[in-house]
Amino acid sequence: MMRVIIFIVSFVFLPSVFSRSGVSRAQSLPDLPHPVFDNFAPEIREQVRKVYAAAQARPRDAEAVGRLGMTLHTYEEYEFTAICYERARRLAPDEFRWVYYLGIVQASLGNHTAAAAVFKEAIRQRPDYLPAQLRLANSLLTAGQRLESQPLYETVIKENDAIAQAHYGLGRIKAVAGVTAAAAHFRKAIELFPEYGAAHYALGLVLRGLGQADKAQEHLALSQKYKLSRPPLEDPLLNAIAELNILGTEILKRGVMLESAGRIEESISEHERALTLNPQLAQAHINLIQLYGRTEQFEKAEKHYRAAIAINPNLADSHYNYGVLLAGRERYAEAAQAFFRCLQINQFSAEAHHNYAAMIEREGRLDEAAEHYHHALENKPGHRLAHFHLGRILVHQGKLAEAIEHFHQTLKVEDESTSRFTYALGATYVRAGEKQKGIQYLREALKRATALGQTQLAASIERDLGQLGKLAANPSEKPVKTP
Repeated sequence: MMRVIIFIVSFVFLPSVFSRSGVSRAQSLPDLPHPVFDNFAPEIREQVRKVYAAAQARPRDAEAVGRLGMTLHTYEEYEFTAICYERARRLAPDEFRWVYYLGIVQASLGNHTAAAAVFKEAIRQRPDYLPAQLRLANSLLTAGQRLESQPLYETVIKENDAIAQAHYGLGRIKAVAGVTAAAAHFRKAIELFPEYGAAHYALGLVLRGLGQADKAQEHLALSQKYKLSRPPLEDPLLNAIAELNILGTEILKRGVMLESAGRIEESISEHERALTLNPQLAQAHINLIQLYGRTEQFEKAEKHYRAAIAINPNLADSHYNYGVLLAGRERYAEAAQAFFRCLQINQFSAEAHHNYAAMIEREGRLDEAAEHYHHALENKPGHRLAHFHLGRILVHQGKLAEAIEHFHQTLKVEDESTSRFTYALGATYVRAGEKQKGIQYLREALKRATALGQTQLAASIERDLGQLGKLAANPSEKPVKTP
């Protein structure tokens, strides 16, 4: 994942409650901050020096001072940034940008009460700027002012019902009053952005309170899977901050958010743009391996794999993504090598253990594959496909009771694969001599497959059920095979 550059600063943020008159603000301008240039990476030190020199040369020019704030902002020097924005705000009290940016930085510093006050001022200047409305609502809610934040979320939803963050915020408020109302908003947030980790977590807690333990666990598991994922928000002003980051990290973050939202082509563009700013940004190369793989631009994907390992050959994710790319092109032996290399670097990767096992299982190395499926489950007990594939190997080895246990684990999630997994469980019960239980699961699998329009699967199940009927009359018939 992306590494954030953290700089140690010792500046204390000044209070932000000032008179609204331009005269009093001008009389109490905070001094320009003095960044410690040695705290910055060599690549960006000169950039910061230039904008700092411009602000020193024109200390009463709001644009020069604000530009210094924006540059410090993009490198997360929040305390210095806040001073610059406050000074620019007093020099140009009617300029929306400096007020809005100050609110963002105060929220980043955890000063949500102060941030809310500034966002209110920003909205008075530009009541139509939706990101400011949403940030105000978030700061008020975080500061414990629920009743004040609720109408703001409702206004955002009224203006644009497709803002997942607004539904999530309103759900948090409703959760205090009643879990049923909250659940509807959390579900809407997830519908709009299926990989919304925080919304999955909140819905899981609500469902647990409603006594729906299985469904709650499903969403809590998804919250862990997507814990770093949040929906993107179109914010042109914040994008202008990211544009100043010559290392490309902010643009890379936006690319990741776009990918999470399913906007793959836009995500690719942002990743490539990040690399024009910093060609050594290994994470951008790693992400582009899978992005280009998904769009079947294999030569470009391979190019970025080579670039990633040239920067650092010991990044597990580069080898993992390359393995997925190769497996998708049916280059299974090479994919196995890539997954094995990933495991040499990170032996705790459940996905790499699973995928390596799948590759060597194709070669007939069943015992070794089973071992890696076990490792996958050690590192991720709920790994559904590892349970399924290990179950199939155990059936082949005649360990039917163990196989049945693993097949049961695959039924904890309801999706289009559940019918196939139910089929495997039913067939294994039949092989284990528990015919009635097997027929029960086969019928359930048939019902699911039919409902989902899985015609080939449904036909296979019907044949097996018909064969079981023949077995009752003629025990010499061949038994049902496990899928």
